[in-house]
Amino acid sequence: MTVAFVLGNGKSRLAVDPQQDLLGKGIIYACNAIYRDFMPNVLISTDKPISEKIQLEGIPARVKHWTRRPLPDSQSYKIERPYYGMSSGPVAISRAAIDGHSHIYFLGFDLGSNDGRLNNVYGSTEFYKANTDKATFAGNWIYQINQISREFRQAQFVRITGAESQPVDWENKFNNLTEMSMDDFKVMINKL
Repeated sequence: MTVAFVLGNGKSRLAVDPQQDLLGKGIIYACNAIYRDFMPNVLISTDKPISEKIQLEGIPARVKHWTRRPLPDSQSYKIERPYYGMSSGPVAISRAAIDGHSHIYFLGFDLGSNDGRLNNVYGSTEFYKANTDKATFAGNWIYQINQISREFRQAQFVRITGAESQPVDWENKFNNLTEMSMDDFKVMINKL
């Protein structure tokens, strides 16, 4: 069994400290501004402004960085098709599957919010909408994650849900895309 953790930036992710709870227990894939607080093994950024900042700050010299438009000599990798058009979170999940991990746990994928407002750890900071803005539409992310789970049927995908996580009908016929509560996830990772 090879384990990967994929960190989105929904607020439920704050229940886990990646440095203390996940490091050394699997490969950590993460998205966008997380590098401000924690350096994962693999960083994904698809939006041009934050991707360029990551590259100009030299982050790809420290971790493997995937983006749509690598700058010359940045050491970043170009996201290949069909994942090129996907959002950062689904691309991170796909990278974990492409890299051959058998168990992929993704957390911070709240896919909405409880109050209809932005649900992002980095809201109201550079490159992000304000915390008071309307929640980002999650339908594309759900569609993309479903698509990835259908393509990589040999992998087990597990969405970790917290109080901020919204319910999702995954439409998965292969039983390789399930959900686990944050409490159960914490018990599991403490045993790894």
